[in-house]
Amino acid sequence: MPHRASLIVNPQAGSLLDSSITPEDLARQVADVGIDVELLTGDPSELDGLVDRAIASDRDMILVAGGDGTVNSAARRIAGTDKTLGIVPAGTLNHLSQDLGIPQNFRGAIEVLASGEAVQIDIGEVNGHTFLCSSVIGFASRLARQREHWRGRLNPLRWARVLAHMAGTMDRDPAVEVALDDPEHGTLKTRHLTVAVGDYVDRPGRLFVRTHLDGGELGLYAIPRPSAGKVLKLFMAALAGRWRSDPEITARRVQAATVTSGQAQIRVLNDGEILLLDQPVEYRIRRRALRVIRAADAVHAAAAEPRPQPAEVA
Repeated sequence: MPHRASLIVNPQAGSLLDSSITPEDLARQVADVGIDVELLTGDPSELDGLVDRAIASDRDMILVAGGDGTVNSAARRIAGTDKTLGIVPAGTLNHLSQDLGIPQNFRGAIEVLASGEAVQIDIGEVNGHTFLCSSVIGFASRLARQREHWRGRLNPLRWARVLAHMAGTMDRDPAVEVALDDPEHGTLKTRHLTVAVGDYVDRPGRLFVRTHLDGGELGLYAIPRPSAGKVLKLFMAALAGRWRSDPEITARRVQAATVTSGQAQIRVLNDGEILLLDQPVEYRIRRRALRVIRAADAVHAAAAEPRPQPAEVA
């Protein structure tokens, strides 16, 4: 029985703005692979309403064309329903779609919607806010704030000044204390924390790669006292595929964690979205809460790779 899908398009997504492809073009390409499709598009402010309309319909798939922010907004509403999410990456980074093995071009991604497999994946939650890939506390959240402040006005010189300022002030981020779900793990004190849905693996030439998306754990990665030199060293190690063994990284796998600080609120970068959260900041995993299309070869590759044991990483 052919799939019947609602296609939700964010026309302001980067790849659509930079190309001549229209939402109607995408709908025609989806129909060409044998999917009965209904196009829903509008201003980004209307996204939640479009997703709710798609959830209320009798169609079994909700296809979303947009960047990480658009996909995250849709996924938080789709999670826990009987609908299957299909992603057509149209943003800048598209982290989740890459982990799902989805080609980063429209035609290839749409072909996977027809040939891929529906799988259940974990999602993360922090103080009621969903994240599909990662949630970051520390200098990366400040960098994102600067990017938003200068949006549309950034040029190479201004970027250089922003990065130079970040490099010189990494040790000024407030220290946070991270209480883990297992008392035997104790607590972590750090100025930079990344919380990932699942565990990152080493892949030469690629950063922040995940293969197992349904392990029921969060991966915690801390740099206790970050500096420009340490971050550059870790970046080079990541490109070489050996960053996990770096002694500057403290890594744990947990199902929940609580973050506190000496400040009233903590800035969090949640899948690219900046949030200012009241303390305590509570992280938890929602196991297999989202049904999503994954490329068949990525499903088979994940099945062939040994799953990490539920123990401390480093």
